[in-house]
Amino acid sequence: YGDYFAWGETEPKDRYESETYLWTLDDAAKDQWGGSWRLPTKMEWDELLEKCYWVRTNINGVNGYKITAKNGHSIFLPAAGYRNGDSIDDVGSYGYYWSSTLKEHNSSNAYYLFLLWEDKHTSSSYCHYGRSVRPVAE
Repeated sequence: YGDYFAWGETEPKDRYESETYLWTLDDAAKDQWGGSWRLPTKMEWDELLEKCYWVRTNINGVNGYKITAKNGHSIFLPAAGYRNGDSIDDVGSYGYYWSSTLKEHNSSNAYYLFLLWEDKHTSSSYCHYGRSVRPVAE
Protein backbone atom coordinates (compact mmCIF):
# COMPACT_ATOMS: atom_id res chain seq x y z
CA TYR A 1 0.00 0.00 0.00
CA GLY A 2 2.94 2.35 0.41
CA ASP A 3 3.85 4.63 3.28
CA TYR A 4 1.55 6.64 5.51
CA PHE A 5 2.18 10.28 6.40
CA ALA A 6 0.80 12.76 8.89
CA TRP A 7 -0.36 15.92 7.11
CA GLY A 8 2.57 18.27 6.48
CA GLU A 9 5.19 15.69 7.45
CA THR A 10 7.58 14.14 4.96
CA GLU A 11 8.64 10.89 6.60
CA PRO A 12 6.67 7.83 7.74
CA LYS A 13 6.95 7.01 11.46
CA ASP A 14 6.05 4.36 14.03
CA ARG A 15 3.34 6.25 15.93
CA TYR A 16 0.67 8.63 14.64
CA GLU A 17 -0.88 10.64 17.46
CA SER A 18 -1.21 14.27 18.47
CA GLU A 19 1.79 13.97 20.82
CA THR A 20 4.10 12.86 17.97
CA TYR A 21 2.80 15.32 15.36
CA LEU A 22 5.42 17.84 14.17
CA TRP A 23 3.04 20.63 12.96
CA THR A 24 4.91 21.35 9.75
CA LEU A 25 3.63 22.63 6.40
CA ASP A 26 5.77 20.43 4.15
CA ASP A 27 4.51 18.31 1.24
CA ALA A 28 5.33 14.57 1.47
CA ALA A 29 4.80 14.08 -2.28
CA LYS A 30 7.21 16.88 -3.21
CA ASP A 31 9.77 15.76 -0.65
CA GLN A 32 9.63 12.07 -1.58
CA TRP A 33 9.31 12.40 -5.39
CA GLY A 34 10.90 15.79 -6.13
CA GLY A 35 10.45 17.79 -9.32
CA SER A 36 6.95 19.18 -9.85
CA TRP A 37 5.27 16.38 -7.84
CA ARG A 38 2.96 17.53 -5.05
CA LEU A 39 -0.15 16.64 -3.08
CA PRO A 40 -3.44 17.37 -4.85
CA THR A 41 -5.65 20.13 -3.47
CA LYS A 42 -9.13 19.49 -2.06
CA MET A 43 -10.52 21.11 -5.22
CA GLU A 44 -8.57 18.64 -7.40
CA TRP A 45 -9.93 15.68 -5.40
CA ASP A 46 -13.46 17.10 -5.78
CA GLU A 47 -12.94 17.47 -9.53
CA LEU A 48 -11.78 13.84 -9.76
CA LEU A 49 -14.92 12.78 -7.87
CA GLU A 50 -17.23 14.77 -10.13
CA LYS A 51 -15.68 14.32 -13.56
CA CYS A 52 -14.31 10.77 -13.64
CA TYR A 53 -15.77 7.28 -13.78
CA TRP A 54 -15.15 5.26 -10.58
CA VAL A 55 -15.23 1.46 -10.35
CA ARG A 56 -14.68 -0.57 -7.20
CA THR A 57 -12.27 -3.35 -8.08
CA ASN A 58 -9.60 -5.71 -6.88
CA ILE A 59 -6.25 -5.61 -8.66
CA ASN A 60 -3.65 -8.23 -7.77
CA GLY A 61 -5.47 -9.01 -4.53
CA VAL A 62 -5.78 -5.34 -3.48
CA ASN A 63 -9.20 -3.71 -3.05
CA GLY A 64 -9.60 -0.16 -4.27
CA TYR A 65 -11.01 2.11 -6.95
CA LYS A 66 -10.02 2.38 -10.59
CA ILE A 67 -10.70 5.96 -11.69
CA THR A 68 -10.93 6.70 -15.40
CA ALA A 69 -11.01 10.16 -16.99
CA LYS A 70 -12.91 11.03 -20.16
CA ASN A 71 -9.64 10.80 -22.12
CA GLY A 72 -9.26 7.14 -21.07
CA HIS A 73 -6.35 7.64 -18.66
CA SER A 74 -6.81 5.90 -15.33
CA ILE A 75 -5.31 5.50 -11.87
CA PHE A 76 -5.85 2.96 -9.11
CA LEU A 77 -6.27 4.05 -5.48
CA PRO A 78 -5.97 1.14 -3.05
CA ALA A 79 -8.09 0.86 0.08
CA ALA A 80 -4.96 1.30 2.18
CA GLY A 81 -6.65 2.24 5.47
CA TYR A 82 -4.92 4.67 7.81
CA ARG A 83 -2.52 4.79 10.76
CA ASN A 84 -3.64 5.81 14.23
CA GLY A 85 -1.25 5.39 17.13
CA ASP A 86 0.84 2.37 16.21
CA SER A 87 -1.91 0.42 14.43
CA ILE A 88 -3.10 0.28 10.83
CA ASP A 89 -6.90 0.30 10.54
CA ASP A 90 -9.41 -0.31 7.72
CA VAL A 91 -6.94 -1.88 5.26
CA GLY A 92 -8.84 -3.41 2.34
CA SER A 93 -12.05 -1.56 3.22
CA TYR A 94 -11.37 2.18 3.23
CA GLY A 95 -8.96 4.59 1.56
CA TYR A 96 -7.81 7.93 2.99
CA TYR A 97 -5.69 10.24 0.78
CA TRP A 98 -4.39 13.59 2.01
CA SER A 99 -4.90 16.80 0.09
CA SER A 100 -2.62 19.81 0.48
CA THR A 101 -5.53 21.90 1.81
CA LEU A 102 -5.86 22.84 5.48
CA LYS A 103 -9.38 23.31 6.79
CA GLU A 104 -10.47 26.93 7.00
CA HIS A 105 -10.78 28.27 10.57
CA ASN A 106 -9.26 25.07 12.04
CA SER A 107 -5.61 24.56 11.13
CA SER A 108 -5.40 21.33 13.17
CA ASN A 109 -7.52 19.69 10.44
CA ALA A 110 -6.81 19.07 6.78
CA TYR A 111 -8.91 17.74 3.91
CA TYR A 112 -8.57 14.25 2.50
CA LEU A 113 -10.28 11.99 -0.02
CA PHE A 114 -12.33 9.30 1.75
CA LEU A 115 -13.06 6.07 -0.11
CA LEU A 116 -15.59 3.56 1.19
CA TRP A 117 -17.14 0.80 -0.88
CA GLU A 118 -20.53 2.52 -0.77
CA ASP A 119 -19.35 6.13 -0.80
CA LYS A 120 -16.53 8.48 -1.76
CA HIS A 121 -16.15 12.15 -0.84
CA THR A 122 -13.77 14.70 0.61
CA SER A 123 -13.78 15.27 4.34
CA SER A 124 -11.47 16.69 7.01
CA SER A 125 -9.80 15.34 10.12
CA TYR A 126 -6.92 15.87 12.51
CA CYS A 127 -3.57 16.26 10.80
CA HIS A 128 -1.75 13.74 13.00
CA TYR A 129 -3.35 10.63 11.42
CA GLY A 130 -1.18 8.62 9.03
CA ARG A 131 -2.84 8.64 5.63
CA SER A 132 -1.81 7.73 2.08
CA VAL A 133 -0.62 10.25 -0.48
CA ARG A 134 -1.18 10.16 -4.23
CA PRO A 135 1.17 12.62 -5.92
CA VAL A 136 0.18 14.72 -8.93
CA ALA A 137 2.48 16.66 -11.25
CA GLU A 138 2.01 19.87 -13.20
